[in-house]
Amino acid sequence: MYIKVKDLVGENAMTLDDGAAIYNQIHDPLVQGQVVQLDFEGVEVFASPFFNAGVGHLLADLQPDALNNHLKFEHLSDFGIRVLRRVIDNAKEYYAANQSHRNAIDRIVQDNAANG
Repeated sequence: MYIKVKDLVGENAMTLDDGAAIYNQIHDPLVQGQVVQLDFEGVEVFASPFFNAGVGHLLADLQPDALNNHLKFEHLSDFGIRVLRRVIDNAKEYYAANQSHRNAIDRIVQDNAANG
């Protein structure tokens, strides 16, 4: 499966909603073992909420090796790659933690968002 990210989210891949749009397109094919190629040509701005919702959340249902083997990226800038790697590393830790630890993390994130 091939997806041109700019066609779904425009030049700015920043928001949770933008990430959810990608996630909704790629989740089922990846779970079924298909290779998915995300082409970032023309996308100029990246933010971690986009990658959290679009890619990091996939680790709830996929092992990191499966994600690495089946999700491919094209035309992603060096900055985008750095943000993506940080998000994936954080998601690995989050989904490897026990449920009470995840609940604590979720509370902290919610509190910070409410006070931010």
